[in-house]
Amino acid sequence: MDKIKITWSVRSECGPERKKNEDSVFPVSSGNKYLPFKAAICDGLGGHAKGEVASKIAAESMDTDENDLVTIIEKANKKIVEEQNNNSGSGGMGTTMTALIIDEDGLMQVGHVGDSRCYVLSDRNIVKITDDQNVPGYKNVLKQALGTKDKLDIQKVDFQLNNGDVILLCTDGLYNEFGEEYIKKRLQEGVTADTLVGEALLQNPSDNVSAIIMNVFKK
Repeated sequence: MDKIKITWSVRSECGPERKKNEDSVFPVSSGNKYLPFKAAICDGLGGHAKGEVASKIAAESMDTDENDLVTIIEKANKKIVEEQNNNSGSGGMGTTMTALIIDEDGLMQVGHVGDSRCYVLSDRNIVKITDDQNVPGYKNVLKQALGTKDKLDIQKVDFQLNNGDVILLCTDGLYNEFGEEYIKKRLQEGVTADTLVGEALLQNPSDNVSAIIMNVFKK
């Protein structure tokens, strides 16, 4: 049976109107390996105390032998809540989390809280895997985020990947700058996260900008 290899690129940047980057990513650098593979993108809540700490806790929670995303996200949420309880300056911090685990057979499980996104380019079609969890009529207000409540309603989706598929994890700082057709076109052209984030920064975005792009190959 053919082994499946994944090549990925990562970039996370502070937006020109922000004083610090509250996004966190896992893994933190680009690379390639045979499956299994884990990745996550987390957007600390802007304007809230220590959003960058919350997103870092969430992203680093992926560095574990645990393979159930709901369990990973619930543990990260608990740790962020505990951080707030133990540190008076951390009250109100939170983060989105969109994470994935791909097993050796190419089955991808996605776990999602907030409004970061997971897209898959498959068979020349772009599929938005996650649902934005915003309050209707308020694009910048989340229904839930890690650290804001004890019990989360975690979206979980399974998706079977095929040879040549491309996966994009991104924060709203990226997708707010582009339409889905543009994202689809650039993924078809083999764009890297470094280039796509660079293109978003040229738009003078109001938010931080982060992306992980993963390419699936059977070897």
